Amino acid sequence: MIRFVTFVDGSNLDGVLKHLNLRVDDYGSFYRHLFEQSVQDWGRTFAEGSPWPSAQHARIYWYVVGKMDEWDLADPKAESRLRGRFEMNPRLRDSYSEEVARRKPELPHDRRLEEAWQLCFAETKDWYDGKRKALERKKRFYHGVQAATDFVEIRQEGHWKVDLLHHTLSEKGLDVSLAVDMVALQDNYDVALLISGDADGIPGINYVKGRSKHVGVVEFRRGAPADFTSKGASSRLKIAADFVVQVYEADLIRRDLAYRAEPDFGGSSTFGSDTNY
Repeated sequence: MIRFVTFVDGSNLDGVLKHLNLRVDDYGSFYRHLFEQSVQDWGRTFAEGSPWPSAQHARIYWYVVGKMDEWDLADPKAESRLRGRFEMNPRLRDSYSEEVARRKPELPHDRRLEEAWQLCFAETKDWYDGKRKALERKKRFYHGVQAATDFVEIRQEGHWKVDLLHHTLSEKGLDVSLAVDMVALQDNYDVALLISGDADGIPGINYVKGRSKHVGVVEFRRGAPADFTSKGASSRLKIAADFVVQVYEADLIRRDLAYRAEPDFGGSSTFGSDTNY
């Protein structure tokens, strides 16, 4: 029995599906398809021309963001701290000042800075509240996935570091946790299937390969196999892997594993044909 374990960088998977404008509701069927295709690709790579042992999809480790920087924007101290940063950033300060001048041309010049800060702070609070609610929706979604199956383990290892005034997020920790677990859990699998686009995982791939494990990388592609006359350029991650599982947009749609829609974690999803949450 060949044991397959899938390691999923949740942010990478979300980004790929968004880029392809696809939505997946039944992740049970979705991951089963990836497993079945990976078994075939593994067999062609390592056992071409001869039968290979039966395969078991032992577990899916799905790494997701579980927390973000905490700010109490109702606290005057937090506002004062942010205002100090705002006033020391000429580009940001001038941008909001120009917007205030455009909206309120009659406003005296000496009041524009105060108005600019109030506009910036109001937008910042709305942005931060939106991201906080989005994270909570994601966590509810992943909790539902976890509760609906025995072979998926959601690992909330990622952290959103926020830049409040510039309204941007940077993700920390998720890829490192995935790479560490790939090494730490090596006794639990024979083949690791990796859904990630992060080259930081290459040392972990090389380590487990050195201990007789096989590693496959999933690549999602637009269109159908007939649209590609060559393998195309190889990334460092694909080069490091033993084999590449190419999953095509058209096949996912044809098999009813995905459909055209904007990703929305606030909507209903299923993990299996009749499990709603």
